[in-house]
Amino acid sequence: MESKQTGKRQVTIKDIARESGISYSTVSRALSQDPKVSGLVAAKTRKLVKRVAADLDYNPNLIAQGIVKGRTSTIGLLTYEISREPFGPQADHILRAAERQRYQVLIAMCVPGKHGNADVRQIKQLLSRRVDGLFIHTRGEEGEGARILSAVGGRVPVVTFHHPMPDLSGVVLDERAGFYEATEHLIRLGHQQVGFIGARWDRDNTGSAKAKGYWQAMRKHRLTPHRISGQTFPAMPTSRLGRSLGDRFTALVCRNDYTALCACRALREAGFRIPEDVAVIGSGDIGAAAYLKPALTTIEIPHEELAEAAMELMMRQLRGEETRRETVLKSRLIVRESCGGSDHKPPP
Repeated sequence: MESKQTGKRQVTIKDIARESGISYSTVSRALSQDPKVSGLVAAKTRKLVKRVAADLDYNPNLIAQGIVKGRTSTIGLLTYEISREPFGPQADHILRAAERQRYQVLIAMCVPGKHGNADVRQIKQLLSRRVDGLFIHTRGEEGEGARILSAVGGRVPVVTFHHPMPDLSGVVLDERAGFYEATEHLIRLGHQQVGFIGARWDRDNTGSAKAKGYWQAMRKHRLTPHRISGQTFPAMPTSRLGRSLGDRFTALVCRNDYTALCACRALREAGFRIPEDVAVIGSGDIGAAAYLKPALTTIEIPHEELAEAAMELMMRQLRGEETRRETVLKSRLIVRESCGGSDHKPPP
């Protein structure tokens, strides 16, 4: 059979019906993903329909099918960054977890703008695409949970990850415990002048859980906590910065690996050795952390476990289990050379 050209427009079931000489309803049933529906059509007819569909390069309109079925097998993912670690690996694992459940993921990135509430705008955009549910990377900001609930309006299931949100199911990363462990590790190595680069511990906002973990460890051992603001910490390392850190501290706990890299560079510019003069710990375990010299001690984020837990919570809601659930995951301290407490060997 000679295939007809349909130009650049999307091929439809009507085109397949016209090309094959079979009724629209029969073609629709033959192409159904439901075996009970496609089984109503004779095997010979199904084979013909699928051959014609392939000849015409037919791709089903999943949104249109979703409107009819009430499901699109698509889940929205709202994140705040994609290119930089650890955001990229987290998105990657969520896509893989969804694929194993035969779901596609539509990603939106929240870019703060002058009008504010960028997360609300992106949530509404995802909902307009008829997603079956939403994964939302929360930041722990004040009022964030209320904004999400208002924007979604109960239309689809929501699973948050990283920071807990009232009245929403989610996967929580216990950052407080992770930074407590990292700080206590340095204290047990003999450090007393341990500084923290990051958010304030007397607030409830982005990064404050990390700061509280550091503060609790310092207070437990009756040491004075010292904070260097993460917001004012310069992006470019300088010898002046290195001197200000090296003269005050023998160890540093940093909010993330990138901040740790900046601190290490600044310390070296000022003539300080790592870890002999100043020990450094980061967070995130970026891909380059194990290959640095010295290799960076860091707090690992369990990306794969987080993605699997989030997908399980989503599937529960899609099955009609409405009870709010919260899964708490713990980080793991990966001890390498930069803290002076490891016989680390770089990976092959």
